[in-house]
Amino acid sequence: MAESDFWFWLLTLGVAVVAGGAAALRWLKIARLIEDTPTSRIRSAAQGYVELAGNGLPLPDTKNPAPLTQRPCIWWRYRISKRTERGTGKGQRRSWQTIASGTSSVAFLLDDGTGQCIVQPDGAEVVPTESTTWYGDTPWPKSGPGKGPSLTGGRDYRYVEDRIYEHERLLALGDFRSTASSGEPDPQVELAQVLAEWKQDQPALIQRFDQDGDGRIDLVEWEAARQEARHTVTRRSAERPPRQNHHVLCRPDGDRLFLLAALPPGDLTRRYRRRATIAFLGFVAAVYAFGWLLQSGFG
Repeated sequence: MAESDFWFWLLTLGVAVVAGGAAALRWLKIARLIEDTPTSRIRSAAQGYVELAGNGLPLPDTKNPAPLTQRPCIWWRYRISKRTERGTGKGQRRSWQTIASGTSSVAFLLDDGTGQCIVQPDGAEVVPTESTTWYGDTPWPKSGPGKGPSLTGGRDYRYVEDRIYEHERLLALGDFRSTASSGEPDPQVELAQVLAEWKQDQPALIQRFDQDGDGRIDLVEWEAARQEARHTVTRRSAERPPRQNHHVLCRPDGDRLFLLAALPPGDLTRRYRRRATIAFLGFVAAVYAFGWLLQSGFG
């Protein structure tokens, strides 16, 4: 083996060892995280990093169709690739080059029966409900998979679209935050407003609070009016419907996992453990080949 080839393969196998080991550890860590994190209820979930499970729903008056197929969904991701050729003759190589891609950033709801949570999907690792691949002869598909000439025509372009549909059961891990609605007015401001309303109708104010009958409101009578206004503010506050909390699930700070998956927890953990096993086998094979190459080169 030429010296240049030796160092090329040594470097390549070294990278494979590191990448395989890191991937195996990451997939195993995710599987254990899903297994060890208890599923919380939205109504009673603690603030911070949580696992939630529920049905995905669109926000009211919000539509988010998948770009390539126009199928109704709550989340999508697409990628369009063009076939490229390099070299000539026996050295010719074919590959796919991405020319367009996109990921949905539209928020949606997660409903678990005890409450609803707004999911902001930016930055999430997503396991979709469905992933579709088809081919065509134009940079943007003329039709969806299984329709029109894109299946029987040219195959210079590849279209891939991932989707999560409405009402799908989802597992979500992320940062949970609750904020109270800001509809409750300040008591002092409301007190001033009540008194201002009463002062606009002076005859009614005098008839109600002029205790000595002199036709005007003195300091003692005005304090009685203020006390009655406080009771009015308290009564109005009690009659209002209780404030509702708005819950949001978003990407955690740091490198903690933000996961949205349209799979049951058991299937999801098996998926990641299978990936970890494959990565570990690749790691072992790369270590063996790396050692063999070192022994051959320096032995």
